[in-house]
Amino acid sequence: MKYKLKTNKKWFVLSSSLVLVLALGIWYVLSSHILLGWSSPSKQQEYYTGTIVEIVKENSIIDGDKVLHSIKLDTGDVLTVTKNTMFFEQISDVKRTESDFNVIQEGIVVEAWSRQVNNHMFEAFEITAISPFNKIGYRTQDHLYSLSL
Repeated sequence: MKYKLKTNKKWFVLSSSLVLVLALGIWYVLSSHILLGWSSPSKQQEYYTGTIVEIVKENSIIDGDKVLHSIKLDTGDVLTVTKNTMFFEQISDVKRTESDFNVIQEGIVVEAWSRQVNNHMFEAFEITAISPFNKIGYRTQDHLYSLSL
């Protein structure tokens, strides 16, 4: 009887230890986000401003997202243009209009907002070309054109 009691105690200790190790393993896996794989992209948006110094046509794919152009600013930042990028042209100090990629040229001052779209890429989702203004609020080229008439 004494021998049977010792055997039961050993099995109890062994099974309790196994349950404890299993519980700790499950807790570790669930708390360490191992099951999630890569962390999800950040929801944070980043603001950039600067003068365009170089525009490079890319037509490459990063993690399934197509990159159309890379725009390098004088600050050293690089903006990635995708099919989702929206372009605007600021036409006064309070108004801007939607435009297309043609408004983006080297030497133009831009403001841009970018966001992370996957684990390896940020896309510029909004780029605003800042046009030079004269004192009465018109773009310089429009004003000169109207004076020449």
